[in-house]
Amino acid sequence: MAIAEASIHIDRPADEVFAFVGDPANNPLWRKNVVRCSWLDDGPMRVGRRGRQTQRVLGIAWTVEAEVVEWDPPRRATWRTVQGPATVRSWVRVEPDGSGCMVFGGGDGGFTGPIGDLLTRLAVPRMVKQAELDLQALKARLESSATA
Repeated sequence: MAIAEASIHIDRPADEVFAFVGDPANNPLWRKNVVRCSWLDDGPMRVGRRGRQTQRVLGIAWTVEAEVVEWDPPRRATWRTVQGPATVRSWVRVEPDGSGCMVFGGGDGGFTGPIGDLLTRLAVPRMVKQAELDLQALKARLESSATA
């Protein structure tokens, strides 16, 4: 199992940032590899809510079904895959910090299947770098929208 986390300071209020990052429908707006997100049920965000997310990595589309396992606005949300090529628990945490907030995004788990361990070891450095780039894109988007 691999564990990774990246963080960044965003000069926006924590509750505003959490509202954006806690809604997976916004993922394609700041996460480079995310192609689409959709819910499998209706209603408000809550523990037990399920959705699908498709990412394109190295030209391959990967779709996972995930379930919300922790929902604690405006501080923390955690999802875990329930179907797909990987067993992953991912989270976002937002903490007030000075004039804005710190945003932490992370995950643990790995690919499944006969070569899952190898794929996981190969993917982790790339995933951490992409998470850092995605957080930079999030920062640019949220800080620029504050001045618009």
